[in-house]
Amino acid sequence: MKGRAPRWPIFFGWGCSCAALACDEQPEKAARSAPSVTAPATAPTKPAGPPNFEIDTLGAKVGYERALLDKSDGRGTLHQLLEPTGDFVAGKDVSLLVDRNAKLSWVIAFIDELGKLGAKHALVKTETRKELSDSLPFFPSLSLKVPPDCSVVAMVLEDRGTAVWKLAGGVASKHGKGMAGPDLSMTGENIERFAKACKQSSTIFFSAAPSVEWGLVYDLAASSKVIEKVSFDTFVLLEETPVPGRRVSLGR
Repeated sequence: MKGRAPRWPIFFGWGCSCAALACDEQPEKAARSAPSVTAPATAPTKPAGPPNFEIDTLGAKVGYERALLDKSDGRGTLHQLLEPTGDFVAGKDVSLLVDRNAKLSWVIAFIDELGKLGAKHALVKTETRKELSDSLPFFPSLSLKVPPDCSVVAMVLEDRGTAVWKLAGGVASKHGKGMAGPDLSMTGENIERFAKACKQSSTIFFSAAPSVEWGLVYDLAASSKVIEKVSFDTFVLLEETPVPGRRVSLGR
């Protein structure tokens, strides 16, 4: 018909619009179908230092692992737990946190095992009386050179009294317990007297009856450090419970 405009431009425009939509949809489909990229897993970093060493009322702890030292295999378990820490222990003063209600035998075992790895001292930290130090360096007994026979021995007895004598044996000076455990003031006087008679030794040994908790032994050791007229630089725990007045065995 004359005078009617041709329709092909409309179809052409519609075709271009469809083509444009198809082009827009293609990137969206590609984005949806593209696989997600997962970052490669990284290995956990190893601790930069040694684990915490601790003794509580159940036994010994190396980091988060435990050795029950009252069990027959407890000492062996502790040895296995400590062995990988040798690089952090050898030649060092190693911190050891100890609960007051722990057993003396557990503390001795832990210090000895640290000594086998070459520890210089076990820097034992225990809550104590406010006038005393809450940290003392105990020397592993297996690393100890033969001390003079006149070296001082101090012990907390079954009844919480104390006894002080010399390594070679002889008459022990005993004193009854105070209001809250050993009378540290009177015991200190006995320690001072024996130490003045042995100027060639700055080593002092400590022990306790099997029923005595670690905290009382620690108090006794810490009190010896504040005696004004004598000075000790080597503190040692005796593995075998001694008899007051008798020669002390060092297990050699």
